[in-house]
Amino acid sequence: MKREQHRKPGLKELEIELEEQKRMAADFKETAQRVQAEFENYGKRAEMEKQSFREFANAKLIEEFLPLLDSFDSAIEKIGKHKSISIGEAVEGISSLQKQLLRILEKNGLKRIEAEGNEFDPNLHECMLKEKIEGKEDEVVLEELQKGYLLKEKVLRPSKVKINKLE
Repeated sequence: MKREQHRKPGLKELEIELEEQKRMAADFKETAQRVQAEFENYGKRAEMEKQSFREFANAKLIEEFLPLLDSFDSAIEKIGKHKSISIGEAVEGISSLQKQLLRILEKNGLKRIEAEGNEFDPNLHECMLKEKIEGKEDEVVLEELQKGYLLKEKVLRPSKVKINKLE
C-alpha cells in the first residue's frame, strides 16, 4: 500500500490562490454595486412614472372640463351682446352650466350625499343645528345646510345638516 502524501501548497500557489480570491471579491463587489445602481434607477423610474401618471390623469380630467369652459365663454358672450336678458333666462343658463358640471363630476365618481329626510348618519352628515319638532322622527335630517359629496364611496365632504332632536 502506498501512502498518500498531502503536500502543503507552496508560496507561489498561495499567491495565485490569493489573486484568484481578490479577483472574485472584486467581481462580487462590482456585481453588488451594479445591482444597487439598477435598484436605485428602478426607484427613480417608478417615481417618474407615478408622476407622469398623475399628470396624465389630471390632463384627462381637465380635458373633460373644456366643454364646460366653452359653455361659460358662450354664456358670457351672449349676456354681453344681449343686455336685456331676463333673470329667468340667466338662471336657466346657470342651471344648465351646473348640470353640465355635475355630469362631468359624476362621470369621474362624484356623488351627492342624500341628506334631507334621511336618518342622521355621522359618517355622512355633520350636525350643525338641532331642533325639536314633535311628530317627526328623532335624528332625522330636517334641512341640508351644505351639500355633501362622495368620491367613489369615500366621503369627500359630509353634508352639513340640521336634525330633529326629540330628547
